[in-house]
Amino acid sequence: MKLDLSAAWDGAMAMIRANREVVLVLAGVFFFLPYLAFSLFLPETGIAEASAANEGEMDAIAAIVMDFYADYWWALLLMALIQTIGALASLAVLGDNARPTVGDAIRRGVTLLPTQLGAQILAGLAIFAPIVLATAIGAASGSDAVISVLTLIALPVAIYIVVKFSLSSPVIAIDQTRNPLAALTGSWRLTKGNSFRLFFFALLLIVAFVVASTVLNLIIGLALALLGEHLQLIGLAISGALINAVFFVVAYAVMASVHHQLSGRATASVPRAGRED
Repeated sequence: MKLDLSAAWDGAMAMIRANREVVLVLAGVFFFLPYLAFSLFLPETGIAEASAANEGEMDAIAAIVMDFYADYWWALLLMALIQTIGALASLAVLGDNARPTVGDAIRRGVTLLPTQLGAQILAGLAIFAPIVLATAIGAASGSDAVISVLTLIALPVAIYIVVKFSLSSPVIAIDQTRNPLAALTGSWRLTKGNSFRLFFFALLLIVAFVVASTVLNLIIGLALALLGEHLQLIGLAISGALINAVFFVVAYAVMASVHHQLSGRATASVPRAGRED
């Protein structure tokens, strides 16, 4: 089945509209609040200051980033786990025709979290394998040119694997697949014949989001600058959390819609969480 990108987008928007109250709750709890807390209560990394002071010297910047991760890995891990549960719950609400309630969706997110983590680990190993292999072969050859050429060859392969595994989360959350390997193979099967379409669709959405969020943050930052530095930081944290929540809601709705279309599910009736016809 060929993916209809227009139908996938329309289906995603229909899913959000049909479940807007539930989606709003999930987005607030799992995407908005964790991001806001992370932005407000953890210190600045100092990357921007280091970049300005060292004129973009990568070693100094990398050292600051590593120090930040070493000190606050627990906060990053906690936020990642919370948002992963939220992702599974959102996909269940948006894409499951069984119409789970909010509580059911959250419980599904918690119980399927180990499966999701297992799938992500396996996918990560598969994605980085071509790059690691290319680097190892290049290092054995002792030639920087060989390393560069092999890396350029390995990078498209890694991107291709990313696309092929991109529907593993809907397979886990919507189909309730509990085997990580089965989730990855299910995603590989669903994306067959549509890899390039999915890649350019995702690229288009990401570029649109980056442009829109950059412009919005610039406008909000300039407006809040009049209120003082402290209020500006709080305002930017809130706007950043809102943008983060909107991005994830739209992204998971698109994934659910693509999953519906490629799995051959009926798209005429949009799932409504916890409701009856």
